[in-house]
Amino acid sequence: MRLNIYLTGVGGQGLITFASIIGQAAVDSGLRVTVAETHGLSQRGGAVDVHIRIGEAHSPLIPRGEADVVVAFEIIEALRALPYTNPATVFIANRRLIPPPAFRGKLPKPEDVEVEIKSRVASAYFIDAYNHAVKLGNPIFENMVMLGALFALTRVKELISMDAVEGAIVKVIGKAVQENLRAFRLGYSIASARR
Repeated sequence: MRLNIYLTGVGGQGLITFASIIGQAAVDSGLRVTVAETHGLSQRGGAVDVHIRIGEAHSPLIPRGEADVVVAFEIIEALRALPYTNPATVFIANRRLIPPPAFRGKLPKPEDVEVEIKSRVASAYFIDAYNHAVKLGNPIFENMVMLGALFALTRVKELISMDAVEGAIVKVIGKAVQENLRAFRLGYSIASARR
């Protein structure tokens, strides 16, 4: 079984850590996995895309139209992910809007982005991960809330157990482990209630 997970967001949101945890959990589960990252501006606030391919893959990059899952950490970046979707793609988007650096134009309204995404895929979920992370005490946990949502809403849990993910969080993050585990479990709980 193969699973293509496309991540998009901006630098500083923890996409690389998110992908590293999935990669570690997949390896620990005896699965083949490829993780490839691409950058716009390689700085905090610049666009970041990460391709995660679990199972056999001939290329590290997911071809357009072949993402099984899209996780968008920022609502404007969610629009850039649409070419990777198909009608069966599960789309999980954080409702957070981060204005691009030095941008002077008119930003799209988050609700308009949500309508556009829903018109392209059958399964679209919108999570207030940033606000939940703040309530946990630190916005840095936003990525773990999104990781929990990924596991609640997609078939990734058919390939990788929750125990493997929690073990990978401990291995990859190594600090503030209990807080990160709490954020992961909160994201899982919130998203499970939306199914």
